[in-house]
Amino acid sequence: WISCTLIKNMLKRIQNYYQTLFDYFFPSVKKESYQTDDSAFHHKRIQDYSIDLRNTELPIEQRAKAAVSTGLLAYTGGTNAAICASEYIQDLYDIFCTQSISTKVRIQVLQGLSCICYINPNNQRKAKDLNLINILLDHLDEEQESASGNACITIQFWICYLLTVLCSNNIPCIIAAHEVGGEKLEKKLKLLSCMDWFGWPDNYAAVLFSLLGFQRLQNISNV
Repeated sequence: WISCTLIKNMLKRIQNYYQTLFDYFFPSVKKESYQTDDSAFHHKRIQDYSIDLRNTELPIEQRAKAAVSTGLLAYTGGTNAAICASEYIQDLYDIFCTQSISTKVRIQVLQGLSCICYINPNNQRKAKDLNLINILLDHLDEEQESASGNACITIQFWICYLLTVLCSNNIPCIIAAHEVGGEKLEKKLKLLSCMDWFGWPDNYAAVLFSLLGFQRLQNISNV
């Protein structure tokens, strides 16, 4: 139902979008600023942050900050750092699934997961195996039904972005998003794509809509 050529073209475009978004939200973070001759620096820092991340006696806000820092190190440190950070995907997932956490904490966890899974098929696959796509789509429904105002919109936007990260170069994730979301997800993304994405480098609901092939299916149905 989605041609290989279409997918390749969309994935090429989406990788450029990721870099633009990351540079926009984390302008002070540059890959070369942390690079060393080996990966010891990143591994050590990730392990340091993991202590706070896994310490359930700490305030969840402090654990969420550790989640963001772990993600940034995974992104700036390249493949080896991403492998090291993959060990903590489960921990970020557990925090995200915690009931009654603040909007700020939820967004920080989404940011951390986005960085850890950024153009990394293995980490994307691990997140998928945890049913993260299902959880994200469930929360997208909940936010639309129970939340209101800018907080609701911001969470929805970050969920759209993380879903594009998970689906980049990862056909199983694309298929999972279709199977779980289906026509309901198509309508939801169409609605979100019509909202004001001011402050973001791109409209990631529209990007995800295209990445999942909904635009092509829509064009075919209109023929």
